[in-house]
Amino acid sequence: MNDSSHQTATAPATDQHLADMVEAGRSALEAGDLRRALSCYQAVIDAFPDRPEGHNNLGALWSSLGEWTRAEACFSRVVALLPDNPHVLYNRGVMRSHLERHAAACEDFAAAVALSPHDPDLHNNLGVSHYLRGNPDGARRHLEAALRLRPDYANAVLNLCDVDEACDDLARAVRRCTDFLAGHQDTNVRRRLFELHAAAGRAHLDAACGTAEALLAAQPDDTPLRQKLGRLMTARHGLGETVQRAHAEA
Repeated sequence: MNDSSHQTATAPATDQHLADMVEAGRSALEAGDLRRALSCYQAVIDAFPDRPEGHNNLGALWSSLGEWTRAEACFSRVVALLPDNPHVLYNRGVMRSHLERHAAACEDFAAAVALSPHDPDLHNNLGVSHYLRGNPDGARRHLEAALRLRPDYANAVLNLCDVDEACDDLARAVRRCTDFLAGHQDTNVRRRLFELHAAAGRAHLDAACGTAEALLAAQPDDTPLRQKLGRLMTARHGLGETVQRAHAEA
């Protein structure tokens, strides 16, 4: 999460007082004293309720503790103070994603993209939110935008593969991985390509076994075909075990 401070014009002495209070919270956090850090950031909010720093730092702290609802409330206050800051909208969007409020997260990420259209991370998060709310076309549009802005963005490729698989388009997912790996090296994308090929191979083996079983039902005395079916079934079982081990080791 972005733990950033956004300054507004105030008297220098006030700025220094605010900075000292924020630093006290950070020092407490670095020392592992969460109770004191929370107290310090709350004190910043009490003393400077219309400044974003205390709300933002408290939101970041709640986020690090997995307190998504509390973090969202803090970031919502920052959004109210800094409505045109894409990083603030991003922070709240991430909290809403954790809370599985995907429509609301989409709104935040879309607003952030409108303010900063050349940020690949914003497009990636907006694409994921569209996917999670059941909008594959919107997901593809923004994930592909992220990849155009950053051609080595492996995470966008993996997210696009999720969309393709959800749409039963394994061939497109394979092409995405293959095209990406032609110009970039990434272990996760290569592993995903293996899994896609394995899934396609399993589908072909299933189809072959089904066809052989249908033939044997009509020709039960076809011994060579029965032997071939046995080899296919062994291969299918072995491929399944290999894929399971690959998932477990990932």
